[in-house]
Amino acid sequence: MLKKIAITGGIATGKSTLLGLLRELGFPCISCDEIVKKIYQREDIQKNLIELFGKEVLNKDRNINVKFILEKILANSNLKRNLENLIHPEVLKEIFHFFAEIEKKGEKICFVEVPLLFEVAWEKYFDEIWVITCSEDVQKERIKRLKGSELYLDLSKCQIALKEKEKMAHKIFSSEVPVEELKESLKTLLKEYLKE
Repeated sequence: MLKKIAITGGIATGKSTLLGLLRELGFPCISCDEIVKKIYQREDIQKNLIELFGKEVLNKDRNINVKFILEKILANSNLKRNLENLIHPEVLKEIFHFFAEIEKKGEKICFVEVPLLFEVAWEKYFDEIWVITCSEDVQKERIKRLKGSELYLDLSKCQIALKEKEKMAHKIFSSEVPVEELKESLKTLLKEYLKE
C-alpha cells in the first residue's frame, strides 16, 4: 500500500525546502504550485481566466500574471471562489494521477506539497499530514524578502493559523533548524517508515 503524505504549512515556512530534501533522498514528490503553473499554461484554462479576470490576466509573453490574480482575489471573495472552482478540480486530478503512477511503480511512500491543505479540506486524500513551521517573526521576515511581500502578508492572514495547522498534523518540523539537521531527522524517520 502506498503511503500518501501531504506537506503543508504557511507562506515562507519551508514547505519547498522540505519537499526538496525529500526529493534529494529519492522519494517521489509533487507540488501543488508546480501543478498550478502547468495548468495555467493550458489554453482552455487561460480562456476561462480571461473570462474571469479580463485580458490583463495575461502578461505580454502570454503567461498568467499571478500577482494580478492575487490582487484581485484578495479584494473579491467571489472571484476567489470562482478561481478555486476552476483550478482545484484540475489540481486534484493531477494529484490522483500522480498517486496512480507512483503506485504502479511499487513505491511505498510519496509526498505532495499542498499549501492550502486544510483550507480546501483535502486532508481526507492523505494518510498523513506533515506541517513545516517556524516562529511568526521568522515567517514575517521571510515574507518581507519575497517579491510582492505585502500581497503575501495579506494572503497569509487569509489562511488558517500555523498553530492550528500544527494541531492537525501527524508530524511537525521546524524550518529554523539547519538544513542538514532537518535532512538527518527525515532520513531517520523515513527509515522507520520503510520498515513498516
